[in-house]
Amino acid sequence: MSAPRRVVVDDTDPTIRYGPSGWFAADPQKLNSLGNYGPIYNGTSHGTTTTNSSLDFPFNGTSISILGTIAISTDSNNNTDPTWDCFVDKIKISNPSPTFKFPENNWQLCDQEQISPGEHVLTIQVQSKGQAFYLDQIIYTPLPSASYDSAVLQYKNNDPAVSYGSGWRPWGAQNVTQTSGAQVALNFHGTSVTLFGYVPTELPHNASSGSYTIDNGPPVPFTLNGLAAQSATAYNTVMFKTNTLTDTTHNLVVTYEGDNSQTPLAVGTFYVTSTAAKSSTSSSSSSPLTPSDSSRSGTTTTKSSPVGAIVGGIIGFLAALAIIVGLIFWCRRRQRQQTETAQQTTANPFMMSSAEPGPASAQYSYSAVPPEPSGSPYIHSDPRSYPAPQSSTTTYPYIPPGASVPTDSSRSHAHSHSTSSANFSSASELSPQRAHANTDAAHAASLGYPSPVTSKASARSRVLPAPPPLAGSTSRQDTSQTVAPIMERHLDSGVRLDPDRPLTPVSLRDTMELPPYTRN
Repeated sequence: MSAPRRVVVDDTDPTIRYGPSGWFAADPQKLNSLGNYGPIYNGTSHGTTTTNSSLDFPFNGTSISILGTIAISTDSNNNTDPTWDCFVDKIKISNPSPTFKFPENNWQLCDQEQISPGEHVLTIQVQSKGQAFYLDQIIYTPLPSASYDSAVLQYKNNDPAVSYGSGWRPWGAQNVTQTSGAQVALNFHGTSVTLFGYVPTELPHNASSGSYTIDNGPPVPFTLNGLAAQSATAYNTVMFKTNTLTDTTHNLVVTYEGDNSQTPLAVGTFYVTSTAAKSSTSSSSSSPLTPSDSSRSGTTTTKSSPVGAIVGGIIGFLAALAIIVGLIFWCRRRQRQQTETAQQTTANPFMMSSAEPGPASAQYSYSAVPPEPSGSPYIHSDPRSYPAPQSSTTTYPYIPPGASVPTDSSRSHAHSHSTSSANFSSASELSPQRAHANTDAAHAASLGYPSPVTSKASARSRVLPAPPPLAGSTSRQDTSQTVAPIMERHLDSGVRLDPDRPLTPVSLRDTMELPPYTRN
């Protein structure tokens, strides 16, 4: 809902209750000659020069302002006369500038921008030693639902009921034009309209003119007098005031007939005398003026149809719905693709070539093993760190408890890398880590090496007996688990000699030429 328009109450309104004595009707001619803030409203003002003068004003609204003429005097001790205080429900409200030294009309004497909605009472108390205090008008913000048999409402230049054609520009808090034929329109319900604006000293001072029409009737001319040379900006200037109209809804169109070398037309506030109308800005609105409107003296504007807004809302809703549905499908498709990719990664084995000596074509296939739970440290350990399997198979190299570890540098040790500290039941569970169980003749034969049980003369490796147990160690009670012989493979190049055959020293220099890499 739009903000409500403010109600203007003149000093002569009977709802203002003045004190029993001290108040009088001020001389408008005298006051209108003061300052550059414009004449007094409606040509009337109430004044008092009596100490303890007061007035009350009941209202139903959410803010209030008191305007009048400020004309104070100051003695040698800097004391001002008159002084005044304003209260709402006996609570003091703001008095912005009570000591302004230059006389001005339409001065804000008191103001309260926020008041709780409901019935309130404004009270003004005046102290005077002979200098007059002047009250001109009271302006308050009514409740949005308020209605009146008769009231004056303010339509600001940015009110929804006000619309502009081309050629207008903002100037401070108002809109101005210097374009011939520029128009502004107002829809209202009431019996008269007064347009207030200011005449800026920064723009040309030459007089210009304009006209207005009511309900597409004949144009009514008015004059913009301009400013005298070296004059200051004139505020709260009356541009025009319509004649009395019938009590109904009307359309006002104002046309500027000057040019950029003359005084501009300014739109500040329309004061509308309204009857039987609500104060809310939603009570009336004005359609925007098109360029073709500026070629006519008057145009009747009507309330714009809400069809466009409805269609736009439907289109926006459908677009948002389509985006949401698309996002849902996209998320589901991506989740499905991720699931399929994970399944493919788990099902496909990878091949790793064996580093074991033997035929070059020998390879082993390792299946991917699901990762162990996180948190297990990475352990680089010797195979003897794993316990013997529960079956009768003994992994290589099996070391009886308490036995010493062979340190022959020619031994080929099997190392494994584990990502878990968990124990395993067999060497095959260490995949993809490498673990070798070279414990039987079949495995040795598959790699192209002699069996550890072959004859000493035909074997190209020698069988080392299991090391004796350490002193003081206890024997194993389980006789079914015998100590397997340990096979040592020589991985270096050169000839192999029978260990049982006696050796006769021979000088190689007498029998053969040394290879180049042995010559020093």
